[in-house]
Amino acid sequence: MVWFNLTFDLSILLTSTIAAIIVFLIAYLFTINPTTNTPKKWQNFMEWIIEFVKNIMNDSMVVSNNLFILSTGVSLLMYLFVANLLGVPFSIITAEEHAVSWWRSPTADAHVTMTLAIMIIVYTHFIDIRLHGFKHFFLSFFKPFKFLFPINAVEQLATTLTLGLRLFGNIYAGEVLLTLLASAVTQGFIIAALASVPMILWQAFCIFIGTIQAYIFVTLTMVYIAHRLT
Repeated sequence: MVWFNLTFDLSILLTSTIAAIIVFLIAYLFTINPTTNTPKKWQNFMEWIIEFVKNIMNDSMVVSNNLFILSTGVSLLMYLFVANLLGVPFSIITAEEHAVSWWRSPTADAHVTMTLAIMIIVYTHFIDIRLHGFKHFFLSFFKPFKFLFPINAVEQLATTLTLGLRLFGNIYAGEVLLTLLASAVTQGFIIAALASVPMILWQAFCIFIGTIQAYIFVTLTMVYIAHRLT
């Protein structure tokens, strides 16, 4: 879809929006009528996620009571977990001359992961400016020596690239292999039967990878924030 001379991938817009809606519904439905007595199992689940992110914050920045940062970590962890797994159960690809994948994990697209990475880096810079002022933020590029400015500037670019491309590479590679295994279904009963077991095992492995990548992304986010707090 082209709008104002900008090209938008409708499949990515679809899956990204669905992932956001799923996260919103989980957060909303699991926290209806919270209680301080004996919490329900769904409330326990949300409390576990919050404690999990708090532990990451404690390990990274020795602080866990900042609701501004905590809410970012919880939202990011839940969104990435859901987004990483959307394409694992199945995929929808149009059987046309130019095939289009209408259902896949949004994080299997580099545009999504790089956008998330850029947002996180900008977010850490915003925290630095908010806490220490623009002068401190600007002078940090010239520390510990002025001639290191180019290296410090390139470091920010490299950090953004590695943060986004690491997530993209792992999720994309997993879904490519799933697609190859799924294509065996059309090659006959025997080949489909032989491919079924590896496909199930690979789906389980993709769930594991998707979970680990969500954890790594959030952990690195907290580490980058910690650098800006000092």
